[in-house]
Amino acid sequence: MTWVSIPATDARVRYVGRTYRASAGVVFSHPGVTVRARFKGDAVRMRLDDAGLGGDVGTNHFDVIVDGAPPKLLAVHPGQATYLLASDLPQGLHTVEITKRTESLVGASTLLALEVHGELQEPPRQHTGLRMEFVGDSITCGYGTDVSLIPTSASWSAPTFTSKHQNPRRSYGWLTARQLGAEATFVCYSGHGVYRNLDLSTSGLIPAIYERAVPDHPAAWDSSHDSPDVIVLNAGTNDTFAGGGTPAFLPDEAAFTSAYRTFLERLRTLHPRAHIICTLGSMTDGYKRMEQQGVVKSAHVGDWITSLVAERQRQGDTRVYRHVMAMQNPFADGVGEDWHPSAATHQKMAESLSRFIQDAVHP
Repeated sequence: MTWVSIPATDARVRYVGRTYRASAGVVFSHPGVTVRARFKGDAVRMRLDDAGLGGDVGTNHFDVIVDGAPPKLLAVHPGQATYLLASDLPQGLHTVEITKRTESLVGASTLLALEVHGELQEPPRQHTGLRMEFVGDSITCGYGTDVSLIPTSASWSAPTFTSKHQNPRRSYGWLTARQLGAEATFVCYSGHGVYRNLDLSTSGLIPAIYERAVPDHPAAWDSSHDSPDVIVLNAGTNDTFAGGGTPAFLPDEAAFTSAYRTFLERLRTLHPRAHIICTLGSMTDGYKRMEQQGVVKSAHVGDWITSLVAERQRQGDTRVYRHVMAMQNPFADGVGEDWHPSAATHQKMAESLSRFIQDAVHP
């Protein structure tokens, strides 16, 4: 037997999640994007060109699953390299599954080729059941889910982001899809919001990211050939948290509702039959208040979302829903990096969302 190189664009290499074809190969960056293939032989490698910068924050990580075994963690390096995924396998038919754990802020990856010591076979059968799409920010990306610590006080400093601890398999989206027997894709980016980002910038907002195959890349995403049955929109956390120490501390109701309304309209245009579930959490329910010279002002992004869903329902959209996500309890369930939901909290989020979908949505 010899090593055989198969271009990433070969039809026998199957992808789940958003990708686009470039001259060198297939580009992707969202967490949860999965590459699947089958081969006869005893070893498999991949050639990858990675845009991550390396280090604790800039190293892309993948889960590698061979023949359904537990995933093995693979850290990749900046630039082009070849990675041995499995070797010394029993001669015969095998499946390999490579899932990107890390999100777009870590860097995009370009799969150049799969290399098999043997012969590539026809791809695994495509999923024919429920298809779900999860749209949002760091919570949906599974930020810090491989860390769980109990804060010692409200002022306790949580560990900050490291790419190796981002794990979409422990996120509420992945767990919900598994509970419902669905295939999940993710469109998410830490720190990004509906009308403003956490750093108060307004570029790369979630509605704009949704139109792209890969954030920060020009290739548009063609939604027509891959319409989900259920879309879960968990956005508004960064709109709420932005503005600390500035005159823009409170989110602007008119700006948020206008942007969110337009995005819902766009989702409905792109996906006429999809069930759209609007939620928020679990780092905040959207309420924020400030007091100046004895005057209290407040805003409630969660209430605005509830009103927007009711507005669409009054207009006759019977496939849009509001799911209220419980806020996390850090002192009972722990937190991940930067106070993000722990795996235990994600599990509770998934259980609640799964029940909601089974009871109210009937996809």
